Amino acid sequence: MLKKLAFAALAAGALAAVRKRTAAKGEADLWHEATSGPGAVSTPTR
Repeated sequence: MLKKLAFAALAAGALAAVRKRTAAKGEADLWHEATSGPGAVSTPTR
């Protein structure tokens, strides 16, 4: 029983990490799209 619980916790952690990484990439893509090109809403100051 304890092994199943540990496996479930590990799987949930891995899934959460993948979802967080995917969300961060999507946010970066949106930021790039919004700040580049002639219709950009703002320009990053780097």
